[in-house]
Amino acid sequence: MDEEKRPAKDISAPGNASPALSQHGAAINSRQNRKPFRIPVGVALGLVFSLLLVAICGLIIAYMAAADRRIAGRLLDQQAAAILNANQAVLDKFFSEQDVLLRTIAVHAAAMQRHLNGADLEAFKALLPENAECELGRSVMDDAPADALPDVAWSAFEWREGQAEAAKTAELDLGNGQRLFVHYPRAVFLDVARDMTWDSRQQVFLLSGRNNVIVVHGLQGVDYSATPETPLPLLKQMTETPLHQIWDAGHQAHIIDGQISGRLFPASGGVYTAIYMELDTGPADGWIIGTLYRADQFGEALDQTQVVLYAALAALLAGAALSFIVGRKLGRPLGRLAEAAADLRKLEFHEEHRLPSSPLAELNDVNQAFNGSIGALNAFAKYVPRQLVTRLIEEGMTDSRNIELREMTIVFTDLAGFTSLASNLSAEETAAYLNGYFETVSKVIADRDGTIDKFLGDGVMAFWGAPSDQPDHASKAIAAVTALAEQIEKDSALNMRLRIGIHTGKVVVGDIGSASRMNYTVIGDAVNVAARLQEYGKHVDPGAKVIALASGDTMAQLPEGVNATSLGPVKLRGREEALTVFRIA
Repeated sequence: MDEEKRPAKDISAPGNASPALSQHGAAINSRQNRKPFRIPVGVALGLVFSLLLVAICGLIIAYMAAADRRIAGRLLDQQAAAILNANQAVLDKFFSEQDVLLRTIAVHAAAMQRHLNGADLEAFKALLPENAECELGRSVMDDAPADALPDVAWSAFEWREGQAEAAKTAELDLGNGQRLFVHYPRAVFLDVARDMTWDSRQQVFLLSGRNNVIVVHGLQGVDYSATPETPLPLLKQMTETPLHQIWDAGHQAHIIDGQISGRLFPASGGVYTAIYMELDTGPADGWIIGTLYRADQFGEALDQTQVVLYAALAALLAGAALSFIVGRKLGRPLGRLAEAAADLRKLEFHEEHRLPSSPLAELNDVNQAFNGSIGALNAFAKYVPRQLVTRLIEEGMTDSRNIELREMTIVFTDLAGFTSLASNLSAEETAAYLNGYFETVSKVIADRDGTIDKFLGDGVMAFWGAPSDQPDHASKAIAAVTALAEQIEKDSALNMRLRIGIHTGKVVVGDIGSASRMNYTVIGDAVNVAARLQEYGKHVDPGAKVIALASGDTMAQLPEGVNATSLGPVKLRGREEALTVFRIA
């Protein structure tokens, strides 16, 4: 082969560029090839629906939850205030009844105009609370008017000699030189605490200050002996009730704000709520009256608002998930439309690409219009080279001014003896024979990345090297011709004789034609040479089943080792200069 036939080395090839330029070019290509991030329409619709639902309903739920908690908090505050006020009323009633009873005794003593004895008091003892005791003492002269009702003086709880528990004493002057003392031990106030208990969840307590226990309802059997120093039990010693930890500081303990005083605190067995009222007047001055609850029982109203909140949040999440699913379902037809459109761009038409009808009017119109387009393009694709159109679209070469000069390899094939064969066939048989021939040739060319230019009666024109760049266009063309020749030689069912011409040269390639109709084709002397080589085959070996002739220009493009028989310089029809010809099949 002549050295001048080989292509010159391109000094602008990437391999000859400097490393810096190569890296810069690679970075540019990387940015250009980087696909932008896009969200599927179904996911976008689902997210929009879900986020809108979450935003709108979330605000509503948050507002309602806050309002419910405020209302529940007020109700709890009012409930606690009502309980404590009712308990205070019970305690006030007790002291008021005792005041009236004691003053009644004083009035009775004044009416008798003599000193009372034990027998006189027996009638009144039945009116006193159980366990209360009376005793008489000498009075001290005072300046009170004779007809004025005596005042009852109440002492604090005091130790009494010989008694196991301390007692609170009421004292008044009978006006006859005697004083009456009535002692109310702690046991009396157990009955008062019982009257303050409105339901089984409560544990009513009465404290003297913050450190001493008067009574805790439910702990009647607690063994305690009063002493002069500690007439009342210390709160810390009452370990039988969580109340003994009410004033302890801790990370979970805190004061309850509101109309009433309260405290939330942890204790053995759980967390508790104590609501209480500190009294500063009357016989119970310095007392603390209160009720102990388990925190979860006292805050049931708040817990119910939390249950409603959790239920609303669960419904919201379920609604968001349902909205996302609905959005995905609405977007799925658009996804199918996009997939079908992508296949349509490749000129691939299958029955499964047809889109189903939709209950949504606009989407159904789009689907039906798309299905009609598939039918129209499917019919159109039978009359144009499908592979060529696909490559032009892939290469972005759909501009009608797409014309350029390229070096390409052209192949012509022709059926030998077809004229005499067709004279013995009907029109249908002739068409079927030609279709089988064209199908065989077209498949081999397409499998080797060739492009069918046109069918010429019983001939086929194909080319390599356009529309996409194919530096090895000559090798691909020879490989296709060789494969076609082997298939015809080996397959006895292919009853045909074939002449093939291959030539490589400069041609004009692009869209040639009028504004109403274009052909992507090649024109130039190289096309004529390939056609003349195909014609010349009948002079070389008229009886051959397949004869394929390639020019020296084509062979110069091939790598070493290709099997070919040189026929020497040949003068083709219509050409003055001889052309080196090789037989490859």
